[in-house]
Amino acid sequence: MSVAVIANPTSGRGKAGKLIPRVGTLLRSMDVEHTMEISGGPEEPERLAREAAERGIQIVAALGGDGQVGLCVNGLIGSDTALAVIPAGSGNDFAKHLGLDPKDPLAAARLLAKPSTKAIDLVRVRTPERERYFVNVAGAGFDSEVNVLANRTRFVKGTAKYVYSVFVTLVRFKAGEFRIRLDGQERVLPAMMVTVGNGSSYGGGMRVCPDASLEDGVLDVCVLGKVSKFEFVKTFPKVFKGRHVDHPAVTMLRAKEIEIAADRPFQLFGDGEHMGSLPATLSVVPGALKVVEPA
Repeated sequence: MSVAVIANPTSGRGKAGKLIPRVGTLLRSMDVEHTMEISGGPEEPERLAREAAERGIQIVAALGGDGQVGLCVNGLIGSDTALAVIPAGSGNDFAKHLGLDPKDPLAAARLLAKPSTKAIDLVRVRTPERERYFVNVAGAGFDSEVNVLANRTRFVKGTAKYVYSVFVTLVRFKAGEFRIRLDGQERVLPAMMVTVGNGSSYGGGMRVCPDASLEDGVLDVCVLGKVSKFEFVKTFPKVFKGRHVDHPAVTMLRAKEIEIAADRPFQLFGDGEHMGSLPATLSVVPGALKVVEPA
């Protein structure tokens, strides 16, 4: 079994950097044939993953957070190389979807000795700028503006960074009117945000699409309608348990293909990465990615 570990040493406040030598030592002790690739910038993980797949490497292991996972996924599109996750980020939501324990990243590395794999869905995104893929959650509107701020914020980390970004963004945010086409059926909704889930949570445990599955061939959509700032603040904590779905301003939808447009410019973020601007078309690609899971 050949493995390429693609590591972002800055993930998780430098947690990943401390893990790199420990993961290397562990893989050598298990006689796992591997290389350790250190990504030096935001463009590197995708390129390194693509090059590993082209060399015939059987598993690419993303050592880092959800953003590192998303970038590696885009490098593996169209290949037979499987993705493994060694969680070392701030949120690690995707790792939790796979049944991994972010508190024990070496346990995830031990799976590489005798890996068990399964196929999961991906989401293809087409915007006016480009085509990209994500594996977990994407959003436009309030959600994407929170992402912009969170990516710039350095003095708080983890879930606290997203919570901080939510409340700072809320002060200046104005709702828009979204036109959403689900498998050809159009709906026009005034909304603060539209979130599309292949997975169920993001931002360190915000269960925005609590019933989403990585393997059902369908995308879940959460539309948060126009609410007052007070109502938003009152309701926001419920998202960590998925109980926001009962709020009258929340609409939950499902479709295989979703087209999203709005009456003013909004950006779309998926797996923490800028996907492009609206309008966007998001399509599920069933069983498109092999992932390593706990046996």
